[in-house]
Amino acid sequence: MIERFTTKIIMDKDIQKKMFSEIILKEKLNQREFAEILEVSRRGLRQWMKEERKLPELIFERILKTFPWTIIYKNYVRGILPKNWVQIKGGKIRSKMKTNLTKRDRIKGFKNAKIKLFQRKAIGPNGELMYNVNEKKIAEELMRNDIQYKYEPIISIGKNYAVPDFIVGNIIIERCGFGNWEPYWSNLKRKIKRLEKYDRKYKIVVLVPSNNLKMVIEKLYNVKNITIFGEENLESLLNFIRAHGLIN
Repeated sequence: MIERFTTKIIMDKDIQKKMFSEIILKEKLNQREFAEILEVSRRGLRQWMKEERKLPELIFERILKTFPWTIIYKNYVRGILPKNWVQIKGGKIRSKMKTNLTKRDRIKGFKNAKIKLFQRKAIGPNGELMYNVNEKKIAEELMRNDIQYKYEPIISIGKNYAVPDFIVGNIIIERCGFGNWEPYWSNLKRKIKRLEKYDRKYKIVVLVPSNNLKMVIEKLYNVKNITIFGEENLESLLNFIRAHGLIN
């Protein structure tokens, strides 16, 4: 179902293969564990690893959120194929060509398919490409209060890396819009524990939709050094930042 009805990303040759191999090696996963984390079949995972199929945008975004250090692979994304790219290539475009398609015609048909450029859904106040309007609202609220932030900075955690949504001074702000998806919350807990182990200077704030607040508190109840707020009331976040001397 994922393969058929979602957009696909276009990456440089062999990069998709390299990304999957590096995740398995770095996260010490086998294929079964990796497939469970992504909530896909092992067969589908193997096909993506061998670049036999293009990677759905949905799965790529899931990888970025689950393994934040993989954000470097965004640099190799060259575009996104629309949901109906197969029909565009094989139907509408071919219908305008000769019935007997030569190899050259087929290549031409593929190149003329409407390819949507890779982009996120919102632009932040500093021109950043953000995943959604919720992240944009957080950034705008920080800017309105003269709070300088960094969006998706890469920070080292021992031998690993983390890419939080925002950093303000020594405060990490994670905007978590996922619902009850266990692999995401397990990965977030691992990331927070690594931060606690390697660099205790950071204070971590988790912003979630208010309707998920109870669920998130239950998920993270035994995790130290975090504060959880509903994202609809950003005044709580501002008060937290004030309390740490980062805003007047």
